[in-house]
Amino acid sequence: MAENKDSLTDVINSSGFLFQLRLEEEIKKSRPVSPMGEWQQIAREHKWIDTLDGKEGFIDIVLESGGTTRLVIECKRVTDASWLFLVPSNEKESKRGQFLWTESKANTFDWHDFNFNPSSLESAFCVVRGQGEKDTPLLERLSSLLLRSTESLANEELKITFNQERKIRFYLPVIVTNAKLYACRFNTSDINIDTGKLSESDFTEIPFIRFRKNLSSTIRSESPFTSNLNEINRQNERTVLIINAKELSTVLRSLDVPYQLNTPWPWE
Repeated sequence: MAENKDSLTDVINSSGFLFQLRLEEEIKKSRPVSPMGEWQQIAREHKWIDTLDGKEGFIDIVLESGGTTRLVIECKRVTDASWLFLVPSNEKESKRGQFLWTESKANTFDWHDFNFNPSSLESAFCVVRGQGEKDTPLLERLSSLLLRSTESLANEELKITFNQERKIRFYLPVIVTNAKLYACRFNTSDINIDTGKLSESDFTEIPFIRFRKNLSSTIRSESPFTSNLNEINRQNERTVLIINAKELSTVLRSLDVPYQLNTPWPWE
């Protein structure tokens, strides 16, 4: 088949690279400044390798603010899709997030529950149209790879700064998508126990959400060993920020990890 401009453009448009490039341009043009400082892009298409099993890939975008906070961004373009997050009606917005931190002087790192702004709803369940019951859910697949790339990046930077001047860094995994994000608010009592289906629900479009659950990662918590299964479950939780692309600059302007008075940092 003879190629022409339209057919070649169709090939280009089938790629997700254009979405990534447009997001980069939007960040440069809007120059979002958070309470920590201006967000700067410090890497794109950054290669990562998991030293445990050799798995590798590329981080789409890495942003930095204040010299301490890294956003490790996966860009996900979809076609006419909506991501529906299950949120019980009695659940309020949260400020918590289980993120990775590193401290270069002692070469230490861990996942820790930080408070950060802005607040948002939190969910462990995302439903995407067309997803089969036997399929690994889309968001879990994306998040697991993103977490491994985040840990690989943190390890790489620790090797660079080890035994030098003390540096503290936070690593926040982020998925930016053009999918519309909806919170499905419901009462569990409205779920029919025979069919497993909802009789009543309320849908609200949201700019971003905290996706939090036990997700695959290679760095295990350094917290003291506990025989309490509930505590082990909590320690293994990870938070991934899911942000609608049109709302990215707005979220970046308010994103902050504030210091809490009378509460020690985890590395202390």
